Amino acid sequence: MRRIKKVSLSKMIADEIKNYIKSEHLHEGDRLPSMDRLMKQLNVGRSSLREALRFLEAIEVIEVINGKGIYVKDANTYRIETKINIQNEKQFLLQMSEVRRALEGKAVELAAKRVTEAQIKELEAYLTQYKHFLDRGEREEASGADARFHQTLYRAAQNDILEGIIHSIRDNLDEFWKSPFGIQSIFDNSYPFHLTLLDALKAGDSERAVQEFDKLMDAVEHSIHQVHVE
Repeated sequence: MRRIKKVSLSKMIADEIKNYIKSEHLHEGDRLPSMDRLMKQLNVGRSSLREALRFLEAIEVIEVINGKGIYVKDANTYRIETKINIQNEKQFLLQMSEVRRALEGKAVELAAKRVTEAQIKELEAYLTQYKHFLDRGEREEASGADARFHQTLYRAAQNDILEGIIHSIRDNLDEFWKSPFGIQSIFDNSYPFHLTLLDALKAGDSERAVQEFDKLMDAVEHSIHQVHVE
């Protein structure tokens, strides 16, 4: 069975407004009900409704004009759904990136001090596979090699509790290796930093290893931010 993701009230409200636009066959420029009327119809508070409207305005589904009202900006059902899905995925991946920085960053720091020669060879082998598959355009296999590189890194920290915590969110971490947004090449720009990270691990330089890991995550987050819907 798949995990059930928690959904915030504001996202539920945004979905209801999206469904209203669809069911009422509204077009660009059509006016939505007032804030007070929406609050009454949806039986929600003003703060939650405002948050939902800000979200819909940010992805250009609606436009809120002070003193005039709320207007439809994009009534295309497919584009609305796509925008919401992408915005949700971006938010999820960016939040998971923050978690990765905290947990994996600590694993990197410890691994630089504790990694074994056998684990170094494993890391080298996975990066060799990663590059080989990238060059051949075999993205799924490349993602698998990348995932195994990071999993070996967690073990190299030699901290059972830290590895257990990371393992407990494995399903969420796996989203980084499953072609987010359907873009298989999205994180290719992070590959060079895997190499410099490995060099720092070989040298036993924990400070430099963390710096290179931060650069890797900067590249990942930059790629996430660059995704948008026309």
